[in-house]
Amino acid sequence: MTSTYIRNATWAPTGESFDIRLTPGHTQVVPEFGGITICDAEVKPAGQMNIPERGRVVDATGKLILPALFDLHAKIELEGRSKRESVTRTGQAAVQGGVWGLLVQPTPGFMFDNSASLDSFREAVGQRSVAEMIPAGCISQGMKGDQQAPYNTLSARGINILSDAGERPGNLLMLHRAMKYVAELDMCMAIRGDVPSITANTYMHPSTTSYQLGLHGTPACAEEIGLEIIVRLAKDAGCRLHVQTVSTAAGVDIIRRAKAEGCKITAEVALHHLLFTHQNVGDYDTTFKTVPPLRDQADADALLAAVKDGTIDCIVSDHTPCTPFAKKQDFPSAPQGMCMLDHFLPTIYTKLVQTGKLSWAELVQACCVNPCAIACPDVTNPEEPEGMPLMLFDPAARSVVSEENLPCGALNTPLLGQELCGSVTLPLQ
Repeated sequence: MTSTYIRNATWAPTGESFDIRLTPGHTQVVPEFGGITICDAEVKPAGQMNIPERGRVVDATGKLILPALFDLHAKIELEGRSKRESVTRTGQAAVQGGVWGLLVQPTPGFMFDNSASLDSFREAVGQRSVAEMIPAGCISQGMKGDQQAPYNTLSARGINILSDAGERPGNLLMLHRAMKYVAELDMCMAIRGDVPSITANTYMHPSTTSYQLGLHGTPACAEEIGLEIIVRLAKDAGCRLHVQTVSTAAGVDIIRRAKAEGCKITAEVALHHLLFTHQNVGDYDTTFKTVPPLRDQADADALLAAVKDGTIDCIVSDHTPCTPFAKKQDFPSAPQGMCMLDHFLPTIYTKLVQTGKLSWAELVQACCVNPCAIACPDVTNPEEPEGMPLMLFDPAARSVVSEENLPCGALNTPLLGQELCGSVTLPLQ
């Protein structure tokens, strides 16, 4: 096998141009954030590499090279689809969107609370997925919130992050004790801020939109009170805490304060909370029904600012596939969630990078470096996303989102019919 030569590739975070020789069999390359150090590859400034006449050459002129992304929050189960098909389709969607690794949240069909379910899932991923998938173990048995999952067993099977798919166990005494146990095992709990007794039977952000539509609002204070609870419990227990899908400006302030106090806390924001608001719900459009709900523009602005200053560590897809039938129900009955994974990087590029709201360096930090450090804390240098391959991104490409280019197989995306900029070549080898 001959080496692959990438000619005149621009390293997205810095704008520097390089020639790269990838050694056959070494596709797992490690770009160093801020510079470009790639394991098992030769790198020279553009135009200075001696490329053999018969070498396999990829001309990357006008294209960007960057590490593949890692998504810390995705559900892959879709009603009516087999588990293996769910794994296959989600892997295809991820790679198309520039995502090489996923943290898969437990769901009723993928209940990661025992060794057998982990073995079954990992076998399916190994056989059928073109993307890496890491399961998040359950916090509670069956995600019922009242009894601890077997953390010792899960830890021994390589599980690092525990989650009940964004839900907070209702039994706070159990949760506090569980956090102490998890701290001893050096695992991490991933939980969303919520007070279920306040958010029960609510459907969207309380606003002029909810008033006009006659829908009960999900108050922001429920998320913020819930955040205060889990932060204080985790601080007392000495447990690593990852806050899932922050959606309010006051929630950002809580996380910022907790970090300043030395809490072991990281946080994420879903891409849709940066791009949309409650006004997008319009005339009962269930595509925009999410949990937490879409908030005000002031919240979206505060969330983006928190990504830029490092208060929020990660941008995630919060990929939640739903069937068309389910989403066509009335707004209160329709399931929550949307799909952003299939076009994850082109969407961020079109909506945030091209508009000057986010730099390439900030994108790589929030969508690759930080998620890898959280999901894989044993990496010696957390700024080197170990095992993430390079990808080539063509910013000049254009495509209209349609049913034909949604490999995940779910249509609950607000991007249908929109033109996005950029296309992904992943893996680059």
